[in-house]
Amino acid sequence: MRERPLNPAQIMLVSLATAGFVYLLIRAFFFAPDDEVAATHLADAGVLPPTAAVAELPTAPASRAPLPPVQSLEGQITQDRPVGAELGGLGVGVSGVNELVASLKGLFDFRKARPGDHYQLDLRTADHRILKFRYEQGPLDIYEVNRGADGLLKASKLVVPVRTELVEVGAELQVSLYQAMKRAGESSALVAQVVDVFAFDLDFYKDPRPGDSFKVLVEKVFSGDKLIKYGRLVAAEYNSQKRGRFRVFHFESQAPGPGGYFLADGQSTRKTFLKTPLKFARVSSKFDLKRKHPILKYTRAHLGTDYAAKTGTPVWSMADGVVRKAAFERGFGNLVIVDHRNGLLSFYAHLHRYAKGMKAGVKVAQKQLVGYVGMTGLATGPHLHFGVKKNGGWINPELLKMTRDAPVSKKHAQAFARTVKELSSRLEKVKLQAAPSTEAPEDEADDEVGDDASAARISE
Repeated sequence: MRERPLNPAQIMLVSLATAGFVYLLIRAFFFAPDDEVAATHLADAGVLPPTAAVAELPTAPASRAPLPPVQSLEGQITQDRPVGAELGGLGVGVSGVNELVASLKGLFDFRKARPGDHYQLDLRTADHRILKFRYEQGPLDIYEVNRGADGLLKASKLVVPVRTELVEVGAELQVSLYQAMKRAGESSALVAQVVDVFAFDLDFYKDPRPGDSFKVLVEKVFSGDKLIKYGRLVAAEYNSQKRGRFRVFHFESQAPGPGGYFLADGQSTRKTFLKTPLKFARVSSKFDLKRKHPILKYTRAHLGTDYAAKTGTPVWSMADGVVRKAAFERGFGNLVIVDHRNGLLSFYAHLHRYAKGMKAGVKVAQKQLVGYVGMTGLATGPHLHFGVKKNGGWINPELLKMTRDAPVSKKHAQAFARTVKELSSRLEKVKLQAAPSTEAPEDEADDEVGDDASAARISE
């Protein structure tokens, strides 16, 4: 029987099948999947597409270098991750954390850890046992824990060598005490000290004027070449265009006690009441029996003084006393009332929050923190409402009679006079950094030394 010839379609199918079979034989015998060079050359030659060449190569198992016997780790504490969680994330077990905490008992309490604190840790890989731990909360607060030959952790606080220098700083004001201090190369922490020593006589929001100047003799504490902090403000002078010249001197000879600040004539700078119960604020509303209330819209006596300030500004007790109340009270919002005896009460209203531990029955000292400026209760913006009652009736806080604390005793008068003479001579020689003809206001933020708020701008 005569075979029928293949049609063109059949010939094409046979040809393709034969070519495919030959390709598989060549690939199987000459290009094994693990032959990386051959597969690459094949792809380069265009026989296989590049992706195919890569796909055909075997994936080598991931190799991991063995960990060292001891791992040295370091990091910083964050707001949302306490020390225990931080160490736990590094492999330290609960028992290891407890052992570390116990070793530091009496030296450092981890409940006082702060975001930004730095730590270093040597951890044995085999069992995640702590061999060494170093914790730095500041340049002078460094703690080390080492595991001894007996297998126990032993902790100590490092002694950091420091030196103290008495330096001179002086400058003229153009916009604010803060900016003048920054121009002189100093920190807002020094601004806070200057404001504190003059707090009984000067209001650094209302009183400063362009052309005012300051001079200070202050201790600086260094570790190596790094400024760690400011020490005592030994003497200070403020020349006010509005109020005249004020000089204060630190004097320590009145044992017992740490001493205090006195005027050149020996009178204490400390008075029975603070001039203002907070730093760096402006009076937004005074004591007024006929003021129209901004929210209620009718005439209602304003029985106190309002100080406009940023939310969170610290508020002080105007004098020594006992807290009578620290609670929310209707229009006053968060309120602290301090009893100063002799029928005198002070009121601090609209607080954002209270100072730690503030509750009825707690004793407070003059200039002690009682809370922070806010706008709770009936308030249109953040401010402190400061009120004073005497024998049950409201009085104008600005009319409080101020008396000074005890002066330098006669026993120490001569020693104090010598101190004043010596320090006055040094103050006279302090050079003032001149204020520029113009100086743009800037945000008054904290900087690297200290955490006090900065000073208010000069009044218009």
